[in-house]
Amino acid sequence: MNNNVLHDFYYGNIVPNEKRFVRNSEFGRAAKEISEADEYLHSILDEAGLAVLDKLTSAQMTLDSITAEENYIDGFKTGARFILAIMDDQYGDTRPVTE
Repeated sequence: MNNNVLHDFYYGNIVPNEKRFVRNSEFGRAAKEISEADEYLHSILDEAGLAVLDKLTSAQMTLDSITAEENYIDGFKTGARFILAIMDDQYGDTRPVTE
């Protein structure tokens, strides 16, 4: 295990929301589909339609960002709960033989 994680975290080198993706992955294909649909809609919509599309896109990005942040925090909390449960020697009716 790399013991530099606290150092990296302190200096801002751990940025979980900044990742690249493989273009031919499921994620990459979905991103391409969204991009192509966005380009198509921009080519056929009038100014009023583009304003609605931009508002929709912005709201969806905000919602995605909030969801990602909340899921990240929830995952971190769940991991911490696992660590606390592992450290709890009072759980269950059995004890290690080494006690």
